[in-house]
Amino acid sequence: MHSSKHFIIITLLILLSLATAIARTAAEWRSRTIYQLLTDRFAQSPGNGNLQLCANNGGSNYINEIRHYCGGTFTGIIDKLDYIKSMGFNAIWISPVVKQFEKETKYGLGWHGYWAQDIYEINSHFGTADELKQLVAAAHARDIWVMVDVVANHMGPQQDLTPYTTEYLNAYTPFNKTNHYHDFCVIKDWGNDDEIERCCLGGDELPLPDINTENPQVIDIFYNWIKDLVREYNFDGIRIDTVKHVRKEFWSGFTAAAGVFSIGEMFHGDPSKVGEYQNYMDAVLGYPLFYNIISVFTNPFSDMGSVSRAVQSMRGAFKDVTVLGNFIDNHDVPRFLSRTQDRNLLKNALTFVLLTDGIPIVYQGTEQGFNGGDDPWNREALWPSNYTQSSDLYQFIATINKFRQTLPSSYFTSLSVEAWANDRIYAFFKDRALVVMTIYGTYDPMFSIQIKTNGLYNIGTELVNILNCAEKITVDNNGEVG
Repeated sequence: MHSSKHFIIITLLILLSLATAIARTAAEWRSRTIYQLLTDRFAQSPGNGNLQLCANNGGSNYINEIRHYCGGTFTGIIDKLDYIKSMGFNAIWISPVVKQFEKETKYGLGWHGYWAQDIYEINSHFGTADELKQLVAAAHARDIWVMVDVVANHMGPQQDLTPYTTEYLNAYTPFNKTNHYHDFCVIKDWGNDDEIERCCLGGDELPLPDINTENPQVIDIFYNWIKDLVREYNFDGIRIDTVKHVRKEFWSGFTAAAGVFSIGEMFHGDPSKVGEYQNYMDAVLGYPLFYNIISVFTNPFSDMGSVSRAVQSMRGAFKDVTVLGNFIDNHDVPRFLSRTQDRNLLKNALTFVLLTDGIPIVYQGTEQGFNGGDDPWNREALWPSNYTQSSDLYQFIATINKFRQTLPSSYFTSLSVEAWANDRIYAFFKDRALVVMTIYGTYDPMFSIQIKTNGLYNIGTELVNILNCAEKITVDNNGEVG
């Protein structure tokens, strides 16, 4: 196959459209593509915000600003849903919605949603309960499903008080008793699973009180809470934070009570360790594959063969890779473009994530070329981008997402079949599509490969590059394309 393209995606012309349905189960989520947004950082309420806030990256006060609330709201998201829809996304993952502590810490405030004070109240910085319902309704009207982030491992920090004193406990709702928490300790040994499950995240500086999910009262509270939260706001799925910090058995009842698709964050690179959690919830974020994607696609001198090996390793460790959450960056890891400035490498990585087995997740700002590094630099406000839809990355993502939406259901249940793998090029068949990626990046060589189609297409079948519809190739008499 002769081309100077950095990536090639080719498929048959005749494809079926997906029917719309209300999202509930893992099977229904398979065909969705998720846009991850941080509620505080995505969009301010129209006509009622300060667009200068958190907008001056590099300014003297920027680091302090982005550790505090920047003004994003539920109504702001509503106002920009068409920005998401036009990019081809049909699901959003929003930040935790519950009330956070307002106490100042050395790392600012809990604008991100992971430092809860009261799990029954909505975070007023984001808006009201009615506005949250309006957001979900507005999303559903556009066939965008809504996944809410939830936390059951810990509550927010109070670094000014001694843990589990009366004053300390009275600040929390509903977990305001000593036996609602594990005995106080902070995680020191990250190789000790028992310590990881019982002790506090945050270290000695900012310990997050670790909830005792063995306590029957706590279990009952959480199961009823998640059931009510999902039903009250009509959420379509839940993303579960810090799942490895809670005993595994807790999650089976929690996800059953939620009654919708569940995907957990098991922050680890070992497929066997991460895969174990799929026995307790529908899916997990594909961190083992993420680490491989980053090591390969950010380095034009790496080996694409390792992608092939990673795909096989994931299949051996997970019950169902077709519902795993695939990503190249998020709010917990440095952005792809902080590791390399080569946008063509990013496009190849996005191609893989958007079209391989599993559910793609794209983090807000990737489409605008954001390049923040570690927390908090990777948690930028989006409004400085002016939500332009003309950027090359926005258009690239939109093209592939819209292609995904034309695919038959068999695409999402089938597993990819390797078509080619060497040090610079990786290709796979999936259902009736052929996907080809390279790590040449901005270096633009001519290359030639012949791919055997193994009877997938009839001789004479014409394949079209979806990124350049004028570029077509034909299956030759040997059943090959090239």
